[in-house]
Amino acid sequence: MIATVSSCARRTLVLAVGLLAAAPQLASVAAAEKSTGTTMSGGSSMAHTTSTDSAMPASSSSAPSMAHMGSSGASHMSGMHSMSMGAMSMSVGSHTTNILPNWLAVIWTLVFIAIIAIHGRHVVESHGQRRIWHSGHVFMALGMAVMYAPASLDHFDIPAGFWSLAFANGAIAIVLWMMAQALSGRGANTLWLVMAFDLGAMAYMWSPTGFQAPITWLLVAYFAWQAVLWATDRMRRLDERTILGGAMSVTPEGALTASVAEPLICFKDLRVSMAAMTIGMAYMFAAMQLVMS
Repeated sequence: MIATVSSCARRTLVLAVGLLAAAPQLASVAAAEKSTGTTMSGGSSMAHTTSTDSAMPASSSSAPSMAHMGSSGASHMSGMHSMSMGAMSMSVGSHTTNILPNWLAVIWTLVFIAIIAIHGRHVVESHGQRRIWHSGHVFMALGMAVMYAPASLDHFDIPAGFWSLAFANGAIAIVLWMMAQALSGRGANTLWLVMAFDLGAMAYMWSPTGFQAPITWLLVAYFAWQAVLWATDRMRRLDERTILGGAMSVTPEGALTASVAEPLICFKDLRVSMAAMTIGMAYMFAAMQLVMS
């Protein structure tokens, strides 16, 4: 049963990634059709526009754009996660660009649901620290699925403060555990430090107090680079390193030994799922920053 669910999840993830790869072409086609429709309807409405412009105040021509920016900007500054994340758009002059349309938000939601299923299987099959580590990925994927889900799919209406506090507590708990490991002379896997940072980034993403552009763009670059490392399987090198510990000891037989951290990736193939998750996190940070700026 678990193998069947995992197989279906992997197929869904591959399908979703394929749709994401085709997303720019679909968006360009939709934009072209919209532009053609606007051009065709422009001639028939020219006379009406000319007659009404003389009777309207000059400032009314920019009212739709200002109204759009007002509703979007205010809702994001006061807690943007209470609204549909699939409705993100930004205004540039007289044009409005939808940087996260509903169809793209649905695709990303499906991607993270597939990641939840894949790493949920890893949780079931793993033990010890590896089980907790994979559980952290399930938790992050769940938060991202809720973040991307359009309002029509998200019926839970969980406050943004809950997610921010939960991810922050998770990051703090990992840091405290790593310090305890170091004080006791036992090493900690470097990937635990990566997860602590990622959970902190999730807390920042869900924070209702707004973003700082330099921090946000650094996070975009960080998660994009992490996606490359996962896709090329170079993150395994971190799995072989021990930080904050690894004390040397001598056995009763006189042999010198060193404690090493428990490996976390092991034989699991996390290239596709983790690369997809980190790309999704980078895209969300970029989209939210563009809207708020």
